[in-house]
Amino acid sequence: MRLALSTLQWAMFILAGSVVAPLAIGQAYGMSPLEIGEFVQRTLFVLGIVALVQTWWGHRLPIMEGPAALWWGVFLLFGSLGAATGEESRSILPALGLGLVFSGVLFVIMSMCGWIAVIRRLFTPAVIGTYFILLVMQMSGPFVNGILGTASTSFDWKATSIAIATLILSFILARSSLPFLRNYSVLISILFGWSLFQIFGLQEPFGEASQSWFTLPGVFSFGWPEWDGGIILTSVIVTLLLLSNMIASMEAVGHVLENKDKVNEKRTGLIMGGSQLLSASFATVSFVPLSYTAGFIMTTRMKEKLPFLLGNGLLVLISFFPAVTGLFASIPVSVGYASIFLSFVNMLGMGLQEIARDGLGERQLYIVGISIMIGTGCMFIPSSFLFLVPPFLSPLISNGLLMGVASCLLLERLVRKEETA
Repeated sequence: MRLALSTLQWAMFILAGSVVAPLAIGQAYGMSPLEIGEFVQRTLFVLGIVALVQTWWGHRLPIMEGPAALWWGVFLLFGSLGAATGEESRSILPALGLGLVFSGVLFVIMSMCGWIAVIRRLFTPAVIGTYFILLVMQMSGPFVNGILGTASTSFDWKATSIAIATLILSFILARSSLPFLRNYSVLISILFGWSLFQIFGLQEPFGEASQSWFTLPGVFSFGWPEWDGGIILTSVIVTLLLLSNMIASMEAVGHVLENKDKVNEKRTGLIMGGSQLLSASFATVSFVPLSYTAGFIMTTRMKEKLPFLLGNGLLVLISFFPAVTGLFASIPVSVGYASIFLSFVNMLGMGLQEIARDGLGERQLYIVGISIMIGTGCMFIPSSFLFLVPPFLSPLISNGLLMGVASCLLLERLVRKEETA
């Protein structure tokens, strides 16, 4: 019973963090509900496969794979650029597919050359702590907006009230003295909010009915990859940034699990490259190990690998059944945000603890302060300005998280260490 509930909770947690990207991208590119449903199907299939392989053979940690926010942003950015120039937004999808292929090959090369281990040594407690803090700050906007339903054209007080009630319930359960309620707080919160949406008639059917009860994920549904110089250059920058994301995720989960075993960076990087190639082949957005998995583990206290493996296996299985995929993809976005809100709150605490590991001296506060200031400032750059800069620079300067981390990495090398008396 405990194993079944843990497996279901992992599956629900992964779903809550993964279906938003294909839904948003599908709507941005004018896909039909049926096409979006197929997009969700391919997303669940690939992320489940990648997570299983990483846990068995790569980093061997229970780290959730999810749509990379960087690639998600690139898809939305180039889609909007195409619309602004009068081109059909879908015409850019084949070029984005080649960008994913290029990213995958680059990851394989970096892994074979041993560069990942070298880069990992640059991630000091100050860098990791800055990453966690900026991650929470960057995601706080989407979380609050998602819970309040600001994307809707009108205010739905029922939906917002249910989302807030779900959020409050997750807080109460996570602090409960009963281990059962505490360990399954995310699962209970999702089922609570989802049920209320059904009871009050707020849940709309997802998509169109599929012609078949069993379907295999489509290959190259976006079209055969095509060359675009701007996207290729963008993919190089995104790959380097994803590398830092991958390293931070391994450090975060390893710290929570108190893992003493050395992670094989070469194998992890090779699988990461394969993940990009799979994403291109199955026409999905790229995936990356998500660091907020550490917050989920802290909230639920579930550190075992088996439920994580079974949860991802369940997602791979249901991806073959359109009706089941559509059912799980219909989890209200606001409920998903409310249920995993606390996982991000825990990440903030981890960030502060990481920074304090090296002491809170003048140098440490100087570096972290500047980095957080730069990162936070970049989060407020207006989207109108991004259309004025070269497309390959937009994903970089618009991402406050990675601008802040890059600043911290640079300052750690440039600022002289304090002399000890």
